[in-house]
Amino acid sequence: MKYFISGAVLFLLSFSACAASGCGYSWPLWENFAKFYIQSDGRVIDHDANGISTSEGQSYALFFSLVANDRERFDKILGWTSNNLAKGDMVNYLPAWKWGKADDGVWEALDPNPASDADLWVAYALLNAAVYWKHKPYHELGTAMLRNIARREVVDMPGLGSMLLPASYGFTIDAETWRLNPSYLPVQLLRYFATIEKCAKCGPGPWKDLIENTGKMIGAISSKGVVPDWMLYGVKKGFHLASDDKAEISSYDAIRVYLWWAMLNPQDPMFAVLRPYVTGIHHFMPENAHLPERINVVTGEAEGVAPPGFKGALAPYRFVLYQQKPDDLPVLAKEVGYYNNVLNLFGYGWLDRRFQFNPDGSLSMESHKCSK
Repeated sequence: MKYFISGAVLFLLSFSACAASGCGYSWPLWENFAKFYIQSDGRVIDHDANGISTSEGQSYALFFSLVANDRERFDKILGWTSNNLAKGDMVNYLPAWKWGKADDGVWEALDPNPASDADLWVAYALLNAAVYWKHKPYHELGTAMLRNIARREVVDMPGLGSMLLPASYGFTIDAETWRLNPSYLPVQLLRYFATIEKCAKCGPGPWKDLIENTGKMIGAISSKGVVPDWMLYGVKKGFHLASDDKAEISSYDAIRVYLWWAMLNPQDPMFAVLRPYVTGIHHFMPENAHLPERINVVTGEAEGVAPPGFKGALAPYRFVLYQQKPDDLPVLAKEVGYYNNVLNLFGYGWLDRRFQFNPDGSLSMESHKCSK
């Protein structure tokens, strides 16, 4: 392990030619993303979905603006999110997941149900921003969000314990069955929350249990080292696939499971625990052919051609497993869409050492080292 880590550091340092130098930090991939997808008021627009905004988009943009040390844009994104998705009160309300133009022509929250993965990323960005920018209100808002997530989106499931639902409502199938999404649970975020709340007055929270149960979930449902987009947990059946046609598919959601794992600090105990359950995807990563868009986790059959963001999402994965350099860095292109560009920001941003996750889940960021 010592050899692996030292090799990773040496490679990443040599690969980071376009990273921070002195105080001339620049991140073209992020700057182009902001140009194409973020309004001057902080709204992130998904042009491929009728110009809607989502709490997911806001949360990712908040994270990347922190990584870029772009506090002005961070505050605008946060302000728009609070005012339009959380009734101007993110202390008491979790952001609605979808905002856009209603049938009557009014721009408003189209679905008030929050998305728990977005909520986790917003809270995470706020708590780390409080440390780097030394602004206590960020910490207060982040901890308030953690309390709301724990109260409204975490359920105590018999035979398992605490588990994060994808939203506050709509994912309870019946009194003994729930629908879950493994890509909603990045372990590094949960690890940081568990560390933060050790010293908080609100108690330890569910975060440590969520880490352990994330490992159980992925271990139980992974097939041939590939994880499905969605799954069910039942009191009698445990983790299992649903009976609908899409239940066996690993695609646009699950691609993030491999990304989160590859970016996880190798010193985190879950890195080794999860490894055998996520590394089967390498069988579908040919050297000179396209990645598949969908993989059937039961049969192992692959279909379609993956969008360009999948390559970015798997860039850290390729490095962790094979220490492979990408042949080139992507140029952000508006035509490939919001989600593909987000995956590229995560994958290549991490690979270029613009951000890394510490063993306790906290962030280490080149732009903030530059500014000190």
